[in-house]
Amino acid sequence: MFKSAKFQTVILCLFLIVAGCGGGNESPDSSAISGGATNPSSLTENAVKKQEIGAFEEAIKLLHQALQIDPQFVPAYYRKGLVYEEWDQRPEAIQAYKKVLELETSHAGARLGLGSVYSKLNRNDLAILEYQQVAALRPNDPELLFKIALQYWYIQKLPEAADHYRKVIAINADHMQAHLNLASVYEKMKDWEHAIEEIEIARTLGKKNKDEQAIAIAERKLHFIKGRMHLTAKDMNRKTQPPFE
Repeated sequence: MFKSAKFQTVILCLFLIVAGCGGGNESPDSSAISGGATNPSSLTENAVKKQEIGAFEEAIKLLHQALQIDPQFVPAYYRKGLVYEEWDQRPEAIQAYKKVLELETSHAGARLGLGSVYSKLNRNDLAILEYQQVAALRPNDPELLFKIALQYWYIQKLPEAADHYRKVIAINADHMQAHLNLASVYEKMKDWEHAIEEIEIARTLGKKNKDEQAIAIAERKLHFIKGRMHLTAKDMNRKTQPPFE
């Protein structure tokens, strides 16, 4: 009788040990996948780390998990947009950025992201619209104004491009690239005087900053413009249209 009870006790202990081990294998479903993260913020942070090493597919999987937990979690949608854009999955990036704006219409990052993707798709008109909405809130951001000027240049809306480059320079008079680009706009408009003025400013800035590349670009532009500013329309066509002379 005593032996039987002792044997049953041993069996019971073994059963509990086995059950405990089995339970350990079954419990950590979500944490095993995400390295311990079980909330949207942690999953999104882990996705950032995956993106940094170029593991885009893994990053997206983590963000899907975050959104399964909280379908309204804006940072996860925004991160999806950034990952898809870097991954060159442009339709998916647009969809993610638009979802952010559905949930948070004033999200500047998503609008800038949309503008960036539209620009890559050569939809410069749409890029301008997105950038302008951010610029309305950040009117003194020279880099944002520079982006808008560049989009106008791409679609050859020259007065608008010139206007935005001038706004950049009004905020940051030492913005080398804005001066050089504005010179190109004036050149295209055949406003030779202002084109040369901007080139001279760029050359002066280059010397001040000991930027040999900028000096060389400015001098090439200056030589190019001076060689064309006094040409007649007929002479210009002879130099720029085949057969070249």
